[in-house]
Amino acid sequence: MKLYFRLVSALIKGVEPNDKEKKRNKIFYIVMSIIAAFGIMLPMAFFVGVIIYTITGALTQTGTQENGIEMFLHLISAFSFIFGLNVFFSVFYFSGDIENLLPLPLRPYQIIASKFTAAMISESVMECIVIAAALIGYILGGNMPLYSWIISVIGTLTMPILPLIYCGIICMVVMYFTRFIKNKDTVNKITGIFTFIVIVGIVYIMAQSGFDSNKLIDALSTPDNAILRVMNIIFPTVPLLVSSMGTGYIFNILIYIVVNTAALAIFMLIAQVIYFPGVAGMGQGMSHRGKPASGIIYKMKQHAPTVSYLKKELRILLRTPAYFTNCVMINFLIPVFVYLAYLIHNHTNFLDSFIYGIHSGNEETVLIFMLAISAVSVLVTALNCIASSGITREGKHFSFIKYIPLDYMAQLNVKAAVSIIISGAGMIISVIAACLLLNTGIKFIIFCCLLSLLSVSFATYLGIYMDSVNPKLIWEDELNALRGNYNIFFNMALAIVTEAVICAGSYLLFRFTPAGSILIIIILFVMLMLLTSASYLLCRRKAAKNLNTLE
Repeated sequence: MKLYFRLVSALIKGVEPNDKEKKRNKIFYIVMSIIAAFGIMLPMAFFVGVIIYTITGALTQTGTQENGIEMFLHLISAFSFIFGLNVFFSVFYFSGDIENLLPLPLRPYQIIASKFTAAMISESVMECIVIAAALIGYILGGNMPLYSWIISVIGTLTMPILPLIYCGIICMVVMYFTRFIKNKDTVNKITGIFTFIVIVGIVYIMAQSGFDSNKLIDALSTPDNAILRVMNIIFPTVPLLVSSMGTGYIFNILIYIVVNTAALAIFMLIAQVIYFPGVAGMGQGMSHRGKPASGIIYKMKQHAPTVSYLKKELRILLRTPAYFTNCVMINFLIPVFVYLAYLIHNHTNFLDSFIYGIHSGNEETVLIFMLAISAVSVLVTALNCIASSGITREGKHFSFIKYIPLDYMAQLNVKAAVSIIISGAGMIISVIAACLLLNTGIKFIIFCCLLSLLSVSFATYLGIYMDSVNPKLIWEDELNALRGNYNIFFNMALAIVTEAVICAGSYLLFRFTPAGSILIIIILFVMLMLLTSASYLLCRRKAAKNLNTLE
């Protein structure tokens, strides 16, 4: 066991920022951790807890109060599986520590056990917070007995195990039986396509079934729910945990523990048999870029340094599957989510009244729509982490930016331009789609697009500055550059808090002062311009100096 814990500790330290990175700015880490806790973790946990509490209370009247929490835990497990596949391929087969671990006198199950534990700890922090909030909401909403609190702690810590075991088994089986996939870029492409297909499939099913929020409540009120029956077979630990929290089902927690233990034992047995054969002959993730064409030197053209640097940044994002999947593709999934939201509320009183408010020029409706566009634009720009990982992506080639014929601010502007181009393109498509679904005019669409681009610009320069303070320059692969970069999470928290203050302040100003919506929207534009200018000046005065001090 000592060897196991040492391996887990070493693997976690490989993902976390090293001591040199932490020492650069301890105050920065402390302040941003506080902002992240109060800006993302606690509000999200509170929101999830309130939703589950409300649903549980409503379903208690029909005697199906467990259906709500079961459906939520199944969704969490499904998303954990979908997004965990790429991580486990990388951790099990394409991490730089493979060449160091294989020569050691370690058995396959020992390597897999330590890698699995380290990956679960690193990837499941936010998931465990959400699960804990949901279980607390369920306990309070259903007036569960005292021992349910103890069971909820066990469930919070162990619920991610089964979906991640599925990820690990699939990874090992695929790598054992499939030889053409021995490349991390190929894996990233396949998992990215798989994720996209799953999301599009969900949208298609929603569209075909005419799904809406009222039907959801009715479905959850049904004692024998077909979807829950299927999901209970896929993730049997969910109904066991939920039933054990109710009166008279306390012994189900023992079965829950046995199922998890058995799944782990099977997982370790599979690893012992097929992990080494699957990892044999693995390269360190070399990409199949193709051989240079003959005579290519004669086809090279000279470009302005700024143009060349812009092309370099775009090519890295578009041609690197890990970056394309996590940074680029997410922007163009937003229109899909917009359409999904439209389907969910189609022909409902809420949507009809909202469309009527837009068409009739209702000041409150128009203001809410504008604030939503600004908030989503900032959130998406922070979420895609193109800006907040701009310097981190340089990695071991960071010295390159010190010697090319471009000053630091010019390089930061190019990185900002790339973020604005990609994030802005995705948001403009989303805004146009939303406006067309609401049947608004051309002038309104142009106005909304300008507001979105201004919000994107603010979030972009804020992200670049955040990454300049303490970039993660030591990473094994591109996915690790994103997973282990706290600046992404900190930037998201700061952007959310700032935008929340702006939106809440704008709405309260409208509700409690004589100011009309037009004046409030003008003030919103001015505030975003000031914030964009401030973040740009921050980059100009501070970020360039930060880069100069980095090694």
